[in-house]
Amino acid sequence: MNKQALNILLWGLVVLPMFQLGYGFYQVQYAGDIFYYGPEPAKAVVHTLGLWAMAFLFLVLATRHLKKYTPLNLIPMRRRLGLSAFFYAVLHLLAYIALILGFQWHELASEIQKRPYILVGTLSILLMLPMAITSTKGWQRRLKQKWKTLHLLVYPVAILVLIHLWWQVRAGFLLASSMTLLITIAFILRFLPNRLAQAKTSSNL
Repeated sequence: MNKQALNILLWGLVVLPMFQLGYGFYQVQYAGDIFYYGPEPAKAVVHTLGLWAMAFLFLVLATRHLKKYTPLNLIPMRRRLGLSAFFYAVLHLLAYIALILGFQWHELASEIQKRPYILVGTLSILLMLPMAITSTKGWQRRLKQKWKTLHLLVYPVAILVLIHLWWQVRAGFLLASSMTLLITIAFILRFLPNRLAQAKTSSNL
């Protein structure tokens, strides 16, 4: 696949969730399919946005490995993928506040007590914020080596996302276990070769 086709395909993937939600809104509001999202449409919308945020986060983690082991090079698009992960994660949180809480902010504290995974998910979004802000080439030039260190936050974010997911595992054991497997593989491919290289260097000294 050439770069232009890949770029178009990726832009299509980025906007696909918005079309998906727009189509769902049309079905419920205008086509009369009030059960399009099932018996709990608000939860379905929040869940869908969270799934897309996780999917883009995983693609960010997988970019270097896809380039190494497949013909697919997504590294030039990694910034777009990262911003998409952040964007849909923020929409996921806002949808929860709007559709589940109904903007009743005074209920947020009690909701966190009952569902602490909300706090974990919010923390993961807060950790994504500095990466989103500094994702430009200008910030990369200003921060230099510190930029790479800062963007290693993507790994603790991935761990927090898994905690967020497993804490509500009743929503789908298969999803949680699949995401755990994929992210574990991404972690192993990212860090194990470095560890082995360091161990080999130490043994040769």
